[in-house]
Amino acid sequence: MSKQKVLITGASTGFGNITAKLLAENGHTVYATMRDVNGKNKPHKEALLDWAKAEQANIKVVELDVTSDQSVENAKEQILTDTNGSMDVIINNAGIYGGGIQEAFTVNDHKALFEVNVFGTVRINNAFLPTLRKQKSGLIIQISSILGRVIIPFGGVYDATKWTVEALSENLAYELKPLGIDVAIVQPGPFLTDLVNKLYQPENLSIVNEYGKSAEYLKQFSQNFINTVSDPNIPNKPEQVADAILKLVETQNGTRPLRTVVDKLMGGVTEIINDTSSNVQAGLLQNFGLSELNSNNSEIINN
Repeated sequence: MSKQKVLITGASTGFGNITAKLLAENGHTVYATMRDVNGKNKPHKEALLDWAKAEQANIKVVELDVTSDQSVENAKEQILTDTNGSMDVIINNAGIYGGGIQEAFTVNDHKALFEVNVFGTVRINNAFLPTLRKQKSGLIIQISSILGRVIIPFGGVYDATKWTVEALSENLAYELKPLGIDVAIVQPGPFLTDLVNKLYQPENLSIVNEYGKSAEYLKQFSQNFINTVSDPNIPNKPEQVADAILKLVETQNGTRPLRTVVDKLMGGVTEIINDTSSNVQAGLLQNFGLSELNSNNSEIINN
């Protein structure tokens, strides 16, 4: 497959950073975006550029804050100027995690998580879709989560953002398929990345002490989760997500699975839901005479 021009958000650390490197190692041109490249993320920017220079890999770091319309517009202009107005792959990876007692999350807390995890993807897609539509080709990869399919206790707000990403992404896949543009959803399981170390803290934490037994369950759940992802023998490695993304990028257009589960702990559970949903959606599309829009197959990476 020809080498692709790829934009990825949230490339300072975690999945985004690892994926940017892997794609560049395989000859793709990567526009690794992150916010505050001359401030908080300056060390990450410099480390990534130093790595690219040493490896002779084509990575360009671009300032982009997915919560800012103006920042996205500025990044779009910079990138499309550099590519002569073309783009092949959009990877919506930027995200934040916040867990806890739901009442502790104010409306503003809800907005903050949705601003990054949901509206950030909308800003990016809306900015670059005119380019993809003009080309009549392209790929949008939405980084979701198994928590876009299942509910864990004390993950309500984060779960809600990922369920929303799932709905928006599948609908977008139907709309863009006739235009020659693929949408692929990646559903990682639990991994030890910097996302875990950057937990969003809700404003109303004092309310947790009033939750008695539920607060005890929260403490127990949080400790069990940290223990699980911190275990050096955990079968889930962040590189597996990067590998899955690379495979999607290099798969022929029109043949990509809609969903890819990357989880060696409980991926089979997610796949049951994906398969059930796929059958339901296939029937729904058929009933509306829209079977040609169906691309609801999925893949699981669990061995």
